[in-house]
Amino acid sequence: MATIELYAENSYIKECTANIVSIKEQFVVFNQTIFYPGGGGQPCDRGIIKQGDKTYNILTVKK
Repeated sequence: MATIELYAENSYIKECTANIVSIKEQFVVFNQTIFYPGGGGQPCDRGIIKQGDKTYNILTVKK
């Protein structure tokens, strides 16, 4: 199952709801994302993920 790249459809999107597909160590894969993974000299997006009352900082995004 491929992750839906919402950033490709709308680069101005600020939030979305996503489901976790898998977790491996500190890496989390979602069914869809607004985070750009970087490439072509452009850095990856950074931001936060909120789950309930917890907040997680996103420092690196990879495809």
